[in-house]
Amino acid sequence: MKKQLLNSMLVAFMAFASCESLAGFDEGKAAFMARDFATALKEFKPLADKGDKQSQHILGMMYDEGQGVKQDYAQASEWYKKAGAQGHQDAQYNLGVMYAQAQGVKQDDAESFKWFEKAAKQDHILSQFALGRLYTVGRGVKADAKSANHWYRKAAEQNHYKAQLALGKNYLDGDGVKKDVNIAESWIRKSAEQGHHKAEYEMGLLYRDGIAVKKDTKEAYMWLDLAAKQDHVGAAQARDAMAKTMKAEDIAAAKLAASNWHAKLPTETKPAPH
Repeated sequence: MKKQLLNSMLVAFMAFASCESLAGFDEGKAAFMARDFATALKEFKPLADKGDKQSQHILGMMYDEGQGVKQDYAQASEWYKKAGAQGHQDAQYNLGVMYAQAQGVKQDDAESFKWFEKAAKQDHILSQFALGRLYTVGRGVKADAKSANHWYRKAAEQNHYKAQLALGKNYLDGDGVKKDVNIAESWIRKSAEQGHHKAEYEMGLLYRDGIAVKKDTKEAYMWLDLAAKQDHVGAAQARDAMAKTMKAEDIAAAKLAASNWHAKLPTETKPAPH
């Protein structure tokens, strides 16, 4: 899990785009965008002291990143708490991460779960996925596959590619849900179509073994090749093993399909390997 910093900073600024801004907020925004962090701090600090949750969250991020101030996770967590207590979703998520990773606060799985849950109930996608993971591994809460899938589904329906894969694999294995390979394939495909290397690998296996789809070695090779190009070791091994029994022209066609598939994907939909 990573804290949501730059994107949530932009969201904080945009929240005031269609309404009257607090005095000093626009000046702070302009200074921050110009990377004049010292001036931004002077503008946001009085607003944060007066209880403005957007400014409190921004101060938390500035201390988190060391922008205009010396990096200080303890100070960051205090400002996040102030904003989070007022319902700021990104601040709540960031607190969940900090309690999980012992950044500025004592490591506390229960507190981490609490803050993720607060944000998740407000439809915060990253927090929904985080809750799914916590329910899966039993960290900060008793392991519960059914609850995990509930939160994975919430995030998956908002196009979170990792949640889509997790939900798909649980349907594939019947973990916390009734096993259904067709639903599994649908969710795994949604993730793979966003360029997620782990989902591409799973799609390759589905086509290789004929699970929920018609067995197709060329299609399997294509998906495995896509994953292998993102350094998925298992995909490379499975692809190379398949190649030993495939015709040269079929391999060439599959490689071309993989090349063309990447060309269809917008750059921003290609997540970096994790």
